[in-house]
Order: sequence, then structure tokens, then C-alpha cells
Amino acid sequence: MIKLVNFLLFVKNITIYSKSDIDKGKTPLEIYKLCSCIRETFCLSYSIRKYNTLYLYFQNEHLLIQFKGEKLKYLGPDERSQALLLKKTIDIANQYKSLIYKEWIKSTPGIFVRGFKDNNTFYAFLKSILTENCYLILDSDQYSREECDFMIFSNETLGNLSELLFIMPTYTISKDNSDVVELFEKLKNIKCGNLSKIEGVENKILYINFQIDQQIYI
Repeated sequence: MIKLVNFLLFVKNITIYSKSDIDKGKTPLEIYKLCSCIRETFCLSYSIRKYNTLYLYFQNEHLLIQFKGEKLKYLGPDERSQALLLKKTIDIANQYKSLIYKEWIKSTPGIFVRGFKDNNTFYAFLKSILTENCYLILDSDQYSREECDFMIFSNETLGNLSELLFIMPTYTISKDNSDVVELFEKLKNIKCGNLSKIEGVENKILYINFQIDQQIYI
């Protein structure tokens, strides 16, 4: 069975950088991390994971970027191509800022962007697309719910699921910035997953893809 796998990453804010920064090897750390997440979501040795979708939501700017695997072009396995594609999308969002609240705007094939008036309008949009197979992935020291590291990836759990959504913040959750957790505690059908033994969001994505591949191909 084909598994449609969606990742939604919460990012605090957009990091400003230029093509010159990338060409000189001065990629900002936050952009480097996002590029790593893009790479682990889609890149295989000689192909792209066509059934994966990645969303990046920049909370301070109320901006949502979508990478759709089945339509992606020009995405290479290298950090430079990923960073430049991301920059182009952010530039387009800034260009059409006053028009971006009602629909997706295409950046390059497979990459789309849209904005929201505020976080509440984004949450309303998010609620409309949630399915019952949604997992909020947080580390154990960030969240008080019972741990369920490997229950997500059991044969019984994954066997009959055709589409999954994994939601992860790219920053450490604390009492001062727990709005993401508070949001999902109010929504139904959100399961909590704990991958605290795996450091870095990009490595969590790698692990999830690997586990799903195991279920598909064994």
C-alpha cells in the first residue's frame, strides 16, 4: 500500500539571507537545518519521494510553504539548490504579500506558498485539513503526555493507514513558547509521539521515512 506522508514543521521566523551568502558558503544555521529537513523528506539516492509533502509554517510571518513531492522539479540533493529554492519562494511571498491570503501561489514546480492574516486563521485552515492519522512529535522533556516512541511504527498501526501527518516544531518547546502544544491539545485525533532519543528534526524525519519504508517493502 502506498503511504502518503506529510510533515508539518513549525518555524519561529524567517531567517534573512542572500544568494551571495549561499555562494560563499555562509548559509545561516537555521536555513541549513531547514535544508536538511527538505533533503531528508524527499531525497533518495537517485530519485525523489513523490508521495511525501513537506509544509513549513513560519509563525511570526504567518507564512506557509508547501513542497509537494509528486510535482517537485529542480530540487537537488545539495544544500545550495535547496536554499535557493526556499529563498525564491520567500521572495515571492514578500512580493505578493497583500494578495496571498486566499490561495496558494506557485513558486517553482512543486513549491507553493500562501500567507495568513494571523496564527488563528492558519489554525482554522490547519483544522480543516487534519485527518485522524496525525502525530505531534515532541521530546519527552518538552511534553508531559505518555511516551509512545515505537507504537506509531508497529505493523498493526501502519498496516491499514494510507496517509499520515507528522507535526514537529523546529525549536525547543518551553513554558514560554508552548502555544503549539496548547493548540494541539485542543484538537481531536492528534496522537502524541516521542522521539527524544533522536536529536534534530531532520534526523527524526529520516527515522520516520525509514520506518515507513520498512513497513512498505518487507
